[in-house]
Amino acid sequence: MRPVLFHIGSYPVYSYGAFLFLAFLAGVMVAGRELGRRGEDASAIYPVGAVAAFSGVLGARLFYVLGHWGEFSGDWSSIFDLNMRGLVFYGGLALALPACVLIVRRMGLAAGKVADAVGLTLPLSLAVARVGCFLNGCCGGKPSGLPWAVTFPGTSTAVHPTQLYELLLDLAFFFLLLRWRKRVVRDWDLFLLAVGGYGAIRLFNEFFRYHSRSSAGVFFQAVSATVMVLSLATVWYRERRTGGSQAVGGFPPDARRAEAGMAGGTGVPQDEDPG
Repeated sequence: MRPVLFHIGSYPVYSYGAFLFLAFLAGVMVAGRELGRRGEDASAIYPVGAVAAFSGVLGARLFYVLGHWGEFSGDWSSIFDLNMRGLVFYGGLALALPACVLIVRRMGLAAGKVADAVGLTLPLSLAVARVGCFLNGCCGGKPSGLPWAVTFPGTSTAVHPTQLYELLLDLAFFFLLLRWRKRVVRDWDLFLLAVGGYGAIRLFNEFFRYHSRSSAGVFFQAVSATVMVLSLATVWYRERRTGGSQAVGGFPPDARRAEAGMAGGTGVPQDEDPG
């Protein structure tokens, strides 16, 4: 546990914030490369990424504050303190998604292609961010007697390292998406697959994660299960409609695109909006 990585003069650089920044950089690099592979301007990811970062952090913080309102009633200024902890992914997604769609439309980009590029890098960025959570000692697990349980400074109870659980699962899922991305026919489906996969990972992790209020664990399990089912069911339905019922490991991509009536192997039906 190392909440402060180092100091620049008298200014502390917090591990939580530092790894959020590294997560953003990793996301921009991978998403930009993927966006270029999909025929769009790779440099367009920089303004989109900036909007995603700002709106995502804002939404994630607002979601946390609304769920922990009593903690801030005596110190409203702490709402704006992001150095330590207090971000919720689902809140960030809820605000960043419409904000990014808006700027992508204004830039004249195909929203589905940008979304899929972001979806590919989503688990990688989350994995990097979880390193910051572990070093900060937040988002920890329930008491555990397993050999790999960890005891954070200031406590005497060994707990599940849920930050590391999610880090490993996120990385594994990222490499699966790398392998699957050319097999997904329709725009937006890789993004939906990424969100649904995160829901599954979060649902699993919530069985081991500690919350000061037990109702919070039930809430996040319900939200994660809903996100998982809706996202993955949507992908299955959309891919099946376009002849991609075996979207993850079925026909070769070009054959499925031809069967689906795609234009020039771009992954966009001739009679549909590419966004």
